[in-house]
Amino acid sequence: MTTHALEKFFTPKSVAVIGASTDPTKLGYGVARNLLEGGFPGTVYLVNPKGGELLGHRLYPSVEALPETPDLAVILIPAPAVPPTLEACGRKGVPAAIIASGGFRETGEQGAALEAACVEIAQRHGIRLMGPNCIGLVDTHLPLDTTFLPPPGPPVGDIAFLTHSGALAAAVIDWSRGQGFGFSRLVSLGNQADVNETDMLPIVAADPHTRAITMYLESVAAGREFVHTAQQVAQEKPIVALKVGRTEAGQRAAASHTGALAGQERAFEAAFRRAGVLRAAGVEQMFQWAHTLATQPLPRGDRVLILTNAGG
Repeated sequence: MTTHALEKFFTPKSVAVIGASTDPTKLGYGVARNLLEGGFPGTVYLVNPKGGELLGHRLYPSVEALPETPDLAVILIPAPAVPPTLEACGRKGVPAAIIASGGFRETGEQGAALEAACVEIAQRHGIRLMGPNCIGLVDTHLPLDTTFLPPPGPPVGDIAFLTHSGALAAAVIDWSRGQGFGFSRLVSLGNQADVNETDMLPIVAADPHTRAITMYLESVAAGREFVHTAQQVAQEKPIVALKVGRTEAGQRAAASHTGALAGQERAFEAAFRRAGVLRAAGVEQMFQWAHTLATQPLPRGDRVLILTNAGG
């Protein structure tokens, strides 16, 4: 599986919304609305077996019925229907897919089996998967919004945000308005069945609109690879991370959310230091640090001069 396919998440010329709905209360309606009304410059294909029309666009009955192969598929259907739909995407040649649906590893053994089936299908067809159990991604400069969140979208800016929590992503978008900073790219990773934070780091770092990177982590999928990648990225763009699970209660909460193991606290602390990742104590602090770093040249050493008009 290639980096080229990963770039399709942010540079699609066409997006298929599988599970698009005419019901404004459904997630499939929200994604279709955000793509069609949010300024995305590419082609949007809407898929629903019932057919019909949504927001002035045709609803195709299946992936196979699409007139061309989309660069990106956003899947919002019940979990048991996802594997056969992903198989259809593979036969169509779709290179990248976002599975927004929940009901996978985070729910237990049956969900884990469905997730494993999706991974097998993706590997066999060369599809890169984001999710499942995520809200998608946003590029404010293209613009591209594959989330189902109600408008307005996040403010435009120069901070990238990678997060394991879709709920936090939604809360941060609301909170960030009026805070004096904005986002370049926002990625909800969900269960990370395939694409993880290590995969996404160099992709968001390569974005010319991104000046600082923030991360909300419940776990790290591949520790050594993460440290190596973060070391390289941090030489060019600052990384500020909030790693949850410092307490046993926090670790249990992280595991119940994505089905991931939070890992040993001391190991993460050491890994962040080696990688040059700044570890914030809270969400507000993380973005305050990132906003400050985004407006300054990257420090080249530890010789710091502090000027202050008061002591203490």
